Amino acid sequence: MCHGDSMSFQPDRRFESMEDACAFLIGEQARRPIDCLWTETGSGLVVPREVPRYLFRGENGRFDTTLSSMHRSETFALRDGRRLPVSDLRTLQRLIPCLAHHFVRNKTYSLNEHLAYGLLQHYGLPTTVIDFTGDLTNAFAFAASGDDTVGRVAVLIMPKCLERVIDFTDHPWAERAQRQAAFGLVPPDELIDLKSEAARSQLDIRWYEFPVSPSDRDCLRSTCQELLRWTDDPSAGFLRFHLTEFVEAHGKLSPELTDWLLNRVPIAPYFFMAESFEGRDVVVYFRSAKDLPIYNESLERERSQRYWSSAHPECFSGLALKAFSWRPAGDITYDPRTYHADQAD
Repeated sequence: MCHGDSMSFQPDRRFESMEDACAFLIGEQARRPIDCLWTETGSGLVVPREVPRYLFRGENGRFDTTLSSMHRSETFALRDGRRLPVSDLRTLQRLIPCLAHHFVRNKTYSLNEHLAYGLLQHYGLPTTVIDFTGDLTNAFAFAASGDDTVGRVAVLIMPKCLERVIDFTDHPWAERAQRQAAFGLVPPDELIDLKSEAARSQLDIRWYEFPVSPSDRDCLRSTCQELLRWTDDPSAGFLRFHLTEFVEAHGKLSPELTDWLLNRVPIAPYFFMAESFEGRDVVVYFRSAKDLPIYNESLERERSQRYWSSAHPECFSGLALKAFSWRPAGDITYDPRTYHADQAD
């Protein structure tokens, strides 16, 4: 999502239909092969790696700017339109780096800093990264995902911005990123708006505009739903789990910030199958909500609201851990702060 009123922005080209735009971009893409880059691994070995020559970004609507979620004022708005108070913004300034650092240092995830922020980005927290995809179909699906009758697709030539592009798919836990063939662009501080003339020129970004018809929207609806679905995503519960740990360590959040988080972060379970125990280390395979016999999202939302919000000082999530026990290898183990099936009644 972006913001603004498209009084000044002009695309590089307008098409009569989404079909025409798609045919043009497929033709342009087909003339260019996938690039092969030599990259250095953590061990120092230099290996070849294929990367898409083009990256794409789909948007639905007539927006005058394209900014990262961190730079958009509406990112920090509550459902009633009010902006989060300064005290909550300061809490977010601590919370977001703290979570990213946790994903880096925790060897269960073993993410680098870029991939850690990519995980935060894909599950609802704002960052300075702007999303792109290596799959043109995905870009068109996002361009048709809203209610506006105008869609746009941006095209970025990968090699020209390689030092500023992050491949979010480069990790086994990046379930949503892999579905979306997701990449991220970290623009220079002076080029944070990808629709500005300076950014379009220096980053060599092209914008294409087309109408979105009801049939276009219907055709791509299932694709967009699949790209955003969390119920069968084993990584979807990571943020909710570690947000609960953050509250346990640093204290309850305001009711406003709690509400803001509950409307951004997937209310998913954190559970896994332990394959083996190796001393103090456990080899685990995470599972998704669809693997549970029952999952009541409304109940889980209410429980997280009580755990996180200062409006419920009597409710401490650490008490739920009294019910926790490691299951034998091959069995399912769930965190009792993110799964409350026994309280459904």
